[in-house]
Parts: sequence; C-alpha cells; structure tokens
Amino acid sequence: MLKVSVVIPTLNRADLLACTIDRIENQTITKDQFEVLVIDNDSTDDTLAVLNQKSKVYRNLRVFSQPTRGAASTRNVGIRNAKGETILFIDDDIHAEPNLIESHLDYHRQNQRASIIGSVITPWHDRRDPFLRYLRDRGIFNPYSIACGPMDFSYYHTGNVSTSRALLLETGGFNDGFHVYGMEDIELGYRLEKIGCRMVYGPQAKGVHQYFPSYAQFIQRCEQAGYSLGKLLELHPELRRRFVEHGKRTGVLRRFHLLYQILSVAIHPGAKFLTRWEEKRGTGPVTPLLDQHYYWAVRYHFFLGYRQYTRSAETGQPEILPKHSGQGIPEFAIERRSKVRSGSLLHRASND
Repeated sequence: MLKVSVVIPTLNRADLLACTIDRIENQTITKDQFEVLVIDNDSTDDTLAVLNQKSKVYRNLRVFSQPTRGAASTRNVGIRNAKGETILFIDDDIHAEPNLIESHLDYHRQNQRASIIGSVITPWHDRRDPFLRYLRDRGIFNPYSIACGPMDFSYYHTGNVSTSRALLLETGGFNDGFHVYGMEDIELGYRLEKIGCRMVYGPQAKGVHQYFPSYAQFIQRCEQAGYSLGKLLELHPELRRRFVEHGKRTGVLRRFHLLYQILSVAIHPGAKFLTRWEEKRGTGPVTPLLDQHYYWAVRYHFFLGYRQYTRSAETGQPEILPKHSGQGIPEFAIERRSKVRSGSLLHRASND
C-alpha cells in the first residue's frame, strides 16, 4: 500500500495549479511511496489542459472530476479513491516545500492516531498593500485562522493537514451538506477529535500559500465563512457557546450591529484615504487606526454572514449569501443550493 495520498481539490486555478503539482511531485521521498489526486470541481478555465499535460509527466498523478460544487464533496472524491495509508490535504494554491510529505510521515510515526496540522507560510513580508500587511502581522491566512488557545479541532484547516485514511473513513469524511466556502474542514476536525484523534502541530511540514487577497475579496470570504459556520452549529449545537456566546466582542457586535452598519458606510471614505496613504509608507505595520478598522471590519462582515444565515433559517426563504460590492455595505444577492442554519463569529472573538 502507498504511504501517502495527496488530495488537491481545484476550481479555476489553472495559473497556480501547474506549479502546485510540480512542487508536490518533487519531494524528498520517492514517487513509489505516494500518489497525487487532483479533483476538478467543474472548472471553466484551462484546468483540464493543465491536468492532461501533467498526467503525461507524472505517473502517480490521478485526475478526477466532481460537478457538484463544494470543497467537501470534492475532497470526498479524493478520500474514496485514495490508496495511501495517510491522506494529505493541500489546496491548489499551496506550494509544497521539498520535504513536506516526508515531514508529515515523520510526525505520524511519532504521534499515533493524530492529525498533523502543517505550517502554512504567507509570502507577504515585502508587500506594500496595507490589508496584506495587516493579515501578515495578525497571522491570518484565511477568515477563520484566528484561533487561539490549545491546538484542537478548530485548527483543522485543509490547506495543509494529514490524517490516516482509516480515521477519515471511520468518521465518514467531509459532510457534503457544506456547499458554501468555509467550515467543512473544522467540522470534520471536530468529529475526528470526538473519536480520539489528536491535533498535532507539525512546523517542519511547510507549504507556501500563494494567496494575495484584496480587502474586498477577503471580506466576501468572511461573510461566506460566517454563513457556513451556521451549518457547523446546526450539526453540533453544543459548540454554540464556544463560537457565538462566549466572547465579549461577539456580544458587542450583536448589540450594536445596526449602528456599526451605519458607521461602516460613514467611515468608508476615510478608510480609503488611509489606505492610499499607507500604500506609500512601505512594508511595515499599518497605523493603529487602520489596524482597528480592519480588525472590526473582518469581524463585522463575518457576523453579517452569520446574521443572513439565521434570518434564512427563521423565515424558511431560499438561501441568500452576501455579495460584497467592494465598497460600502454588501448586497445580499447570491442564491445557493444548500440549506443551512445558524452561525458564529471568528474563533478569536470567542476567546477574547
């Protein structure tokens, strides 16, 4: 049996996917010890051409398709078809360090019945964009990577994580009910933890995240992640206190949601001015004022997605997701297929 199956879901990332495949294929362990499974989630760009070309180069590369949108169902295709004892999940914009797979295997040998949370590096050290500098200095690489406290299921992010195939099959894999961005990996991490799987940090298992989001792009993802967390709480209502009720900042946003909505429109021109000014200051930390603007904006828009989710559940209306226009208050305009319910704020807010 192969030691490792690397599972990579992809959607319209042809420009990044080729290098991602090259990097994971050129590892310090031999190719007869691992396979790479790329699952195309109905891409409309040149992804298929890239995969056809790479399949001719790498014999251990296997390609699958998944027409139903959603990272959960797409990764499940990889789990079902994997032949390795351990499954390593990485994203299609993660450039693996040469010893990534070997490091994951080393950590598994030292930690039985564990999931290894690899290190994700963001190449933002020399960026002038103020928002990327904020994310860099806050240690944020996705809308729900602000967890703090002991390593637990909330760190189970599939940008770079490995788990034994047996444990994944024991839990049933990802929940296909997650169709919107975010939280399907944390939900799986919670179920893994419940059957005795420990979450172990593996700092030597490194991948570089080729992701350079604009403020508007990141904010839209925050809203989607806030919306998706409702599905997690629908499935596991016992987590509501941790993610929704525990944090004092959660309470502040809940009480002053409408006021902050009005203020966010009022401060938008000033924030744009500050952003332009910050772009000229170099690559250092942003000023405290802009830092606080970003801090609260990220949490507010996460909460906005959460509020939209709960309203959809209460009214029984078709799902609507927030679509951010890049300025002012987002419009609620994207219909989704899945039915989800209830939500949360960011992990750090639940611990502040």
